[in-house]
Amino acid sequence: MKPYLFHLLVLVLLAFPGFAGQETMDLLLNDGSKIKGRVMSVTASEVTVMSDFGVLRLDLQKLTADTRAKLSETSKPDSAALLQRIVELEAKVSQLQQENEQLRRGALAVSTPARTPAYTPSPATGIRSLSPGSGSGASSSEAPAASRWTISSTGKRHNSGCRYYGSGRSCGPGDGVACKICGG
Repeated sequence: MKPYLFHLLVLVLLAFPGFAGQETMDLLLNDGSKIKGRVMSVTASEVTVMSDFGVLRLDLQKLTADTRAKLSETSKPDSAALLQRIVELEAKVSQLQQENEQLRRGALAVSTPARTPAYTPSPATGIRSLSPGSGSGASSSEAPAASRWTISSTGKRHNSGCRYYGSGRSCGPGDGVACKICGG
C-alpha cells in the first residue's frame, strides 16, 4: 500500500470511527442519571464520551444493560461508508494539491519590489560601506550610524550583523559581554 494512502486511511479511521458517529447519544447510568454526549471510543472496560462538560471516561459496569447493548451494536464499523469517505478524501486531497500548485505558480509570477541594499559599494574603491544609514533602504528601526553595537537587557553586546542587533541600547565595542553568536 502506498504510504500516503495508508496515512489517509489512518486519518479517516481516527476522524470517523464507526462507533462514534456524529450524533449525540444518551448514556443511562445504573444510578438513574443520564449523560448526553458523543461516544469517542469503547473498550472492553470503559467508554469515552465527549459531553458538554468535557471528555468523560466511564466504566462499562456503571452503565445500564440496555446502554451497554446499544454501545455494542454501534461499535461495528460500516466499511462501505468508510471506503466511500476515503474516496471523497482522496478527491479532496487531489483538488488541494492542484490548488496548491496553482498558488505556487502564481506566487512565482508576482514580481517582488526591488529593495535598495543597506550597504552599498563605494564607487571609488568597490569596498562596501559599513554604515547602516548609507543605503536608502535602511529602516527607521536601525541604530544611528554612530553606533555599530547594541547591548541587550541581559548585558550581551551585539554587532550590526547579529540577528539580536538593535534589541537594546547603543553601546561601545568594549561594553558588556560579547555575544557568542556574532562575537559582539
